[in-house]
Amino acid sequence: MYGERPEIPLGLGYALSENTSALKYFAELSSEKQREIIDRTSKISSRSEMRSFVRNMTGLSNVIQ
Repeated sequence: MYGERPEIPLGLGYALSENTSALKYFAELSSEKQREIIDRTSKISSRSEMRSFVRNMTGLSNVIQ
């Protein structure tokens, strides 16, 4: 971990780089909320599943916040 922000796993980073609205949403979250999202992605095993998770990330806002 660097500073306060958690490290973003490679797969999540790639998926976020392909979806600017999800990237913006993720960047505006607190470190704690970012960690919650990162923890949720640990069980994702395919690129398409990660893309789907990221595409639906803003819909998680009511669950995470």
